[in-house]
Amino acid sequence: MPTPAFPHDHTDPLHRRVTIDGASHDYGDQLVWAGVATAPGLPATVLPIGASAAGLPIGAQVIGPMFEDRTPIRFAELVEHEFGGFTPPPLD
Repeated sequence: MPTPAFPHDHTDPLHRRVTIDGASHDYGDQLVWAGVATAPGLPATVLPIGASAAGLPIGAQVIGPMFEDRTPIRFAELVEHEFGGFTPPPLD
């Protein structure tokens, strides 16, 4: 998803909205990003790149070449090593 986590919405998915950078968008518009890797069958993984102001994780999807499943996983390992990965906030 192109946003950090947001409160769960129980409304009809066809009417669901999400706010991105202050603008309202159809919830389903976000699904196109998953298709970048899944439609052509490319291997992908998500790596932690930081946290939102609320402490929620923010990740980036990395996509590898066809049949090279270990490439994006290894890249994610290298990024985690350099940037520290994700540390969950303490529970209240």
